[in-house]
Amino acid sequence: MSHIILALFLVVFGLNLLFGLSTPPWITGLLALFAGVLIAMNHFCVRVDRK
Repeated sequence: MSHIILALFLVVFGLNLLFGLSTPPWITGLLALFAGVLIAMNHFCVRVDRK
Protein backbone atom coordinates (compact mmCIF):
# COMPACT_ATOMS: atom_id res chain seq x y z
CA MET A 1 0.00 0.00 0.00
CA SER A 2 2.75 2.44 0.90
CA HIS A 3 4.58 1.82 -2.36
CA ILE A 4 1.43 2.55 -4.35
CA ILE A 5 1.01 5.89 -2.59
CA LEU A 6 4.70 6.65 -3.05
CA ALA A 7 4.40 5.88 -6.76
CA LEU A 8 1.33 8.11 -7.00
CA PHE A 9 3.23 10.92 -5.28
CA LEU A 10 6.16 10.55 -7.66
CA VAL A 11 3.87 10.62 -10.70
CA VAL A 12 2.04 13.74 -9.48
CA PHE A 13 5.31 15.44 -8.53
CA GLY A 14 6.94 14.56 -11.84
CA LEU A 15 4.00 15.73 -13.92
CA ASN A 16 3.92 18.93 -11.91
CA LEU A 17 7.59 19.55 -12.67
CA LEU A 18 7.44 18.59 -16.34
CA PHE A 19 4.20 20.21 -17.39
CA GLY A 20 3.67 22.84 -14.71
CA LEU A 21 0.34 21.50 -13.55
CA SER A 22 -1.50 23.78 -11.18
CA THR A 23 -1.90 21.21 -8.43
CA PRO A 24 -1.85 22.77 -4.97
CA PRO A 25 1.31 22.07 -2.96
CA TRP A 26 -0.74 20.59 -0.13
CA ILE A 27 -1.77 17.66 -2.34
CA THR A 28 1.80 16.60 -3.06
CA GLY A 29 2.75 17.26 0.56
CA LEU A 30 -0.11 15.14 1.83
CA LEU A 31 0.77 12.28 -0.51
CA ALA A 32 4.42 12.43 0.55
CA LEU A 33 3.52 12.55 4.25
CA PHE A 34 1.09 9.64 3.98
CA ALA A 35 3.57 7.51 2.02
CA GLY A 36 6.36 8.32 4.49
CA VAL A 37 4.24 7.38 7.50
CA LEU A 38 3.17 4.09 5.92
CA ILE A 39 6.74 3.18 4.95
CA ALA A 40 7.96 4.01 8.49
CA MET A 41 5.16 1.91 9.99
CA ASN A 42 6.12 -0.97 7.71
CA HIS A 43 9.80 -0.62 8.64
CA PHE A 44 9.11 -0.73 12.38
CA CYS A 45 6.57 -3.57 11.99
CA VAL A 46 3.60 -1.58 13.28
CA ARG A 47 0.39 -3.41 12.51
CA VAL A 48 -3.11 -2.03 12.40
CA ASP A 49 -5.59 -4.88 12.47
CA ARG A 50 -9.26 -4.51 11.64
CA LYS A 51 -11.63 -5.66 14.35
